[in-house]
Formats: sequence, structure tokens, C-alpha cells
Amino acid sequence: MTDIGIPAVDAYSEACRTRPSLERSRGPRKGIGLYGWRMAPTKEVHIPETRELILSVHLGGARRVRVYTEQGLSRSFSKPGDITLIPRGQAVRYRTDGEVEFATVHFPVNASTLRSGALSAGMLNLPTCLFALRDDYVLASVKTLMHASKSSSPDNGRYVAKLFEALTWHLARVIDDSDAERIQLGTSVPSELDGPDFNAVLSHIENQLAEKLTLQGMADYAGVCRTVFAQEFAERFGCSPHRFITQRRIEKAKSLLAQGRLSITDIAYEVGFSGQSHFSSTFKALTGHAPTSYVESAQLTS
Repeated sequence: MTDIGIPAVDAYSEACRTRPSLERSRGPRKGIGLYGWRMAPTKEVHIPETRELILSVHLGGARRVRVYTEQGLSRSFSKPGDITLIPRGQAVRYRTDGEVEFATVHFPVNASTLRSGALSAGMLNLPTCLFALRDDYVLASVKTLMHASKSSSPDNGRYVAKLFEALTWHLARVIDDSDAERIQLGTSVPSELDGPDFNAVLSHIENQLAEKLTLQGMADYAGVCRTVFAQEFAERFGCSPHRFITQRRIEKAKSLLAQGRLSITDIAYEVGFSGQSHFSSTFKALTGHAPTSYVESAQLTS
């Protein structure tokens, strides 16, 4: 990977439209840098590609921060306590529905801690983003470093240097962990940036019709808060999310009834109803027919 892009702290300053609230580096800026940030409420934040590997730690604020991948908006989302590792030379586009407090640790190529061949190969050449991982050690280390930055004593400086070193070695192990989810960041600007991701929501609904679907869960898939999701869903589809799900369940039930392979009770559970009675009353209210009469008419026309 070539050393391209702009210094990471400048990229974040421009994207967040603010200077960091905390700055700490191990010696000159050529070393590892630590910065504290507060991202104002906004739907889209684009961080251009940088020369440094970035560790981002979600400290507080919005609980639904997502990134754009090559397949679109990520299914998973970052919440307070999660960490993200962004490879060198890769841009990242965040989506959030509120203010976010976070810290970034920047690893330049010439950082002394990375001079080990194994560390350099594993970290600086990280090919894909590791997004929204839960790692209590990293979270605690970064919080400790932020607190330690308030002191300027010589002993504290050595303490901070050792903390950075330990953090670096730990991250190297995280990167080598095959269980960590790897995400290929998107390279193009997605369409409809300002609206909920309804494609993800509709896919989620169809795949989970038999399960309990909550407004919060659907809002998470859409990448917005519950209020915005409910309002924009009604505007797009002409009904509430609950009404839409009920209609989809009845449509699937009609198909299963016509096939004649399952009992009415089994179909009720198959499409997400709590029992046959609730299913039958809802089916009749929406179609004008009881499930049994619908089966009979389907058999006559087949």
C-alpha cells in the first residue's frame, strides 16, 4: 500500500469542523498521536484517505453509528464502547443520527513502536476495516491515556509511552484474530444519503416475518432514530411500519394457504402471529375472508 492521502488529524479536523479537544503524542508528531473529538449531530461525515492507520474509539453519544461498505450501509453499527480500525489509504464515510464523542489514535509509518517487522506488516498493511468491535482493554487504555495527558511530569511521559506501546501490541493481536469482522469500505458516494436505508429494512422484514419485529430494530437497520424512521416510512409506503408488516404477513399467509401443505395453525406461526385466533381475525379483517374459506376458494380455482 502506498503512502498516500493527507495527515489523519487534518482529515478529522476538516470532517468534524473542529479542532480536537485533546491532543497527545508520544514525542514529536511523527510518533503515535491521540486526539479527542466531538462530532456535531449530522447524518454524514466523510473522512478522506490518510497516511496513517487509525484506531477510532466510540466514547459516547449516538448509539447508531454506521459506515458505508462496498455493499452499501453496514448492517452492524458502532455504539459507545466499540472500536474501529481504519486502514491506511482508505476513506471512510460515517452515518450517525446524533452527536458522537470519540477518540482517535493515529499510527504513522515512522512510529518507533511499529519498527518491528511483524507489527509493521500486520498493522500498517491492514487490508480491510475492522468495524464496531468490542474490546474493553482498548477502551480502558485510551481512557487512561486521555486522563494521563493532563500531566506533564517526566515520569508521566514514560508511563504514557509504555501505555502506547502496550496498546500497539494488543491491537496487533486483534488484527491477527480471525474472528474479527472485516469490512471492505465503500469507494463511491452512495445515493440518497439523507434518507433511511429502506432497502436494508425491507430485506430485514422479509427475512424475519416469523420473528418479533420492533420499531427500534428496524430503525437500526435504516440507520436513523425511531421517530425519523416512522415518519419517513409512512411517507414512503403510505402506512405505518406495523401496518406494512401485517400486510406482508397476510400476503405470505395467502400464498401458504393456496399451497395447501400446512395447517392454519402452522401458517399462523410461520408468518409471525402468536396463535391461530389472532391470525384468523387479522386475516379476515384485511381480506374479507376467513382463512378456511380462502383455502376453499383457492382449491376451487386451482
